Amino acid sequence: MSLDGNTETLTLGPGCFWSFDAVARRTPGIVSSVAGFAGDHGPPPNYEDYQRYGLNPQKFVEAVQLTFRPDQISLEEILTLFFRSHDPTKPNQSGADRGSIYHSTVFYASEEQRVRSEKVMHLVRQELGRDIVTDLRPYEQFFEADSEQQDFYSKNRSEPYCRVVIEPKLRTMGLEVD
Repeated sequence: MSLDGNTETLTLGPGCFWSFDAVARRTPGIVSSVAGFAGDHGPPPNYEDYQRYGLNPQKFVEAVQLTFRPDQISLEEILTLFFRSHDPTKPNQSGADRGSIYHSTVFYASEEQRVRSEKVMHLVRQELGRDIVTDLRPYEQFFEADSEQQDFYSKNRSEPYCRVVIEPKLRTMGLEVD
């Protein structure tokens, strides 16, 4: 999906959106990163209700919608970051977080994105030497999460999740830690 001649949009469900949002915001060529929900028709469950009660009746996943400049970073490079940022071999899990909302998913917005995503997924399977559970689904809708979920890492650096999960991930991926 192209916003104009210079940018493209890609929506990814990396498990936990906080971690991948932090990765995306520190990656050159990515113009914007928005945490939210994708995968079904809205509205999605309230974030707090999902966390407290496990409510996900419509099968949403936590997602990050990226706007990027293809002349600065390719779709393949973004997908490589995506697959490095989480374990795509575990269904419905992102680190210690478990539940269908954390399922690894690539939402393609065009036939070209689908084909290119399939190629990267094939390479990831070969590299890992085992199957991945990442779904490849057509993009339908994206629902932005509330403001507390946006840029969570930068706003909550002292939180244990940020210090124990996100910060080491950023370092491992060679990205700036604020």
